[in-house]
Amino acid sequence: MSHLQPDEALYSLLCKYLLNEAEAPERAWVDAWRKDQPANEAALDAIRRLLEAPLPRDTFAGISTNSSWDRLHATITAAPAQAAEAFTDAPVVPLRRRNTWWMAAAAIGIVAVAGFWGLKQLGGDKQSFTGGETAALHDGSRIELAGNGKLTVDAGFGKQERRVRVSGKASFDVAPSAGKPFVVEAGGTEIKVLGTRFTVELDTSLFIRVESGKIQVTDPALGKPVIMTPGMTLRRQGTDGGFNVTGGTPEPLVFEDVPFSIVLETVQQAYGVKISVADPAMLDKRITTRFSGETIGEVMEALGFMVSASVDSVKTGEYKLQPL
Repeated sequence: MSHLQPDEALYSLLCKYLLNEAEAPERAWVDAWRKDQPANEAALDAIRRLLEAPLPRDTFAGISTNSSWDRLHATITAAPAQAAEAFTDAPVVPLRRRNTWWMAAAAIGIVAVAGFWGLKQLGGDKQSFTGGETAALHDGSRIELAGNGKLTVDAGFGKQERRVRVSGKASFDVAPSAGKPFVVEAGGTEIKVLGTRFTVELDTSLFIRVESGKIQVTDPALGKPVIMTPGMTLRRQGTDGGFNVTGGTPEPLVFEDVPFSIVLETVQQAYGVKISVADPAMLDKRITTRFSGETIGEVMEALGFMVSASVDSVKTGEYKLQPL
């Protein structure tokens, strides 16, 4: 046996946790799993007792993994009372750190007696969570679902990326993981996360609010992504409307010898506003500038100066540049 199956990976992780060999995200996931239901804590305690049992030097004659797995299979398929009796009567063989596979096998045996074959798996198959649940993922991330919330975790979560799909309302607390971005699909919109807290609500419209960290929101049909930082909100009506971003401080916007049309497009996405020009010739002018933390009023004043135009506020969130 050279590769852990999903259930085996879960029980192997529990052993690593008890031996203080688990990494921080793994420990966070197990801590959340322990609180999920009382039976989980009982299973972990059973594994702990097995790991701490003294080794009988004069009677231990080695381990046959084949016979152990055969015995385990027979126990799993037996009636619950028979399974419990079989493991109660069986001699306990204590474990050492170097016996990694036997730790996983013994842990599976104990958890089978406790009735844990219905647990959500660590990675592997697709997982689904519904409203009112808190999804504790094995990378340490936690997602709280409102009554209408639905979450699907892709198969292979955590291998190359951490991809999930959401509808309804969900609050995300995403654990950082270098090289494995957390990606949320909300309808046709994709949210890429590097470690943050944010809320997504998707029904007939889309609403996103960032509490900490940074996310990148993308719709292939709209082109360039929008970067959102703490305090920023994004609204989108329907599935094909534009992004309306407000609040917070956008990421620095840097332009070096680019057409004014690109500058306007980027500012509109970053600040959630609409900008038009009275003279299309303005759009071809080459611009080099940088914005970092300025208000939309300050940005518009600078844009007007660059193309020798006045700025008219048509209505809230809409501006027009008029040649001087």
